[in-house]
Formats: sequence, C-alpha cells, structure tokens
Amino acid sequence: MARSARQRWVELREQLDRRARAAKLSQAAVVELSGEYARLDGADRVEVDVVLRSWLLSDDEGERFDAVAVVDDNAVCSAIPALRELMDRLESSDSPGAVYEWTKVNRVLGRLTAACTDLVD
Repeated sequence: MARSARQRWVELREQLDRRARAAKLSQAAVVELSGEYARLDGADRVEVDVVLRSWLLSDDEGERFDAVAVVDDNAVCSAIPALRELMDRLESSDSPGAVYEWTKVNRVLGRLTAACTDLVD
C-alpha cells in the first residue's frame, strides 16, 4: 500500500533531523524540509499542510520550530489560524522561551497575513 504524503512528510522530517543532529548541523534539516515543501505538488501540499498545522500546535518545540520555518519560507496561508492559536498558547505559557517564540511567531504571522491578503486582492 502506498504511503500518504502525510506519512512521507513525517518520515522525511525524522530522517533529516537525525542526519542533521549526527552532522551537528542543527539548521540543515529545516532548510531541506522547506525545500522539499516547495517541490510538492498541489495535492500533496494539502496533506502536508495538515501536518504542518498539527506541528504548529505540538508540545514538541522542534516540530513547532520546523513548522514555523516551513510556513514562513513557503507562505502557507492555511497555517494562519494555527499560528494565531499558537500565539495564544504562548501568551499564557510559563516556559522560559515562550516570549521569544511568541515574538518569532508574531513576525511570521504578520508577513504571512500580508502575503495572503495580497493573494486575495
């Protein structure tokens, strides 16, 4: 049975993350992941967008980091509601890094909102 785009995407992230950690190149995985997203066709993007939205709301900081980067690099408009929800969660979080993550997500949301509004106009 063929694997879905969702399954392939999750497996790809795990593989790239392992390889980047082994090479001690922490940013390499997200750069490759973003490039892979850009090469997806429309049907696969729809499936992968679901994964990205779930990662944005994950308790795993690594998944959130990767999702924010891919969403930002590729202007994934369907992620706007999940980014807003993530910002709400971060506002009430007592995690030491929450304020920094909130600031980053706020910048991404601003760029994305402007880019997606331009697409509609």
